[in-house]
Amino acid sequence: PICETVRMALRLLDAEGLTATSQGRSGVRIRHPEPERVARSLVQLFTLTGATWGDLLAFRSMLEPAAAAHVAEYATATQRKRIAAVAERGIAPDGTGYHEFHELLVQASENPLLTTVLAAIEQAVRWAAAEQDITQYDRDEAARSHRAIAAAITAKDPQKAHRRMEQHLNAALRHVEASGLRGAPMIPPSRWSGENSDLPWR
Repeated sequence: PICETVRMALRLLDAEGLTATSQGRSGVRIRHPEPERVARSLVQLFTLTGATWGDLLAFRSMLEPAAAAHVAEYATATQRKRIAAVAERGIAPDGTGYHEFHELLVQASENPLLTTVLAAIEQAVRWAAAEQDITQYDRDEAARSHRAIAAAITAKDPQKAHRRMEQHLNAALRHVEASGLRGAPMIPPSRWSGENSDLPWR
């Protein structure tokens, strides 16, 4: 019975792409879940539950200010420099810089649960936001917020980092409200196809 349970567990992990088989005595190795793979599952969940942009920002507001405060207090010098460097580069028209900043910040928390969940959420946001009309003004505002958060992290000021991240997410909420998207589903069911593509609903 125990062997059968182990075999069943391995089959489930293999179905999710979380196992790797190597030749020799090492046998089956369990992989760390990739954010992209977790994100695809989350995208399906968002579709089925009708999760809105307002839901997303409320969720992020519960976690990311605390993560920023934690990183401001405990990050290494190298992590602080990397976060500051990405913030200084700003945000490109295709969104490059925005997602990298948030991903670096949660990685610096070195909490595997937070890193996996928020990195997957960030990837889902990357897919969903690809079809939004983000203006240069919006990108510049977000970039300024990133620099303010990075400055607080560099200064090892957790209270300020928490406050700056809160302000950043509140600004994002104002943007989706102004766009009429607060109550809109992040990914409407009509756009989900489940096909293996860069944007999973196409």
